[in-house]
Amino acid sequence: MRTVFIVAIAAAGLSACATEGQREAAILRCHEVGISQSDPQFDLCTRSYALQSNQDALEVTYHRALNATYDKRGLAHQWHGF
Repeated sequence: MRTVFIVAIAAAGLSACATEGQREAAILRCHEVGISQSDPQFDLCTRSYALQSNQDALEVTYHRALNATYDKRGLAHQWHGF
């Protein structure tokens, strides 16, 4: 049981990491707001944008799970995002 718990936590931790594409997008966003790689806030900025991207993906997944008609824009109920 302990091994299953450890594996589940490790899998959850890996899925929370940003993909390379998310990291590159976060770097571009930081550059857009004027934070370069030499700034001390750069790591915080890239991490913040990567986490925001993960949060957006989680919200979309959640709403798709709640509403089976999510992908059919004309039929969706109570959700008008993304």
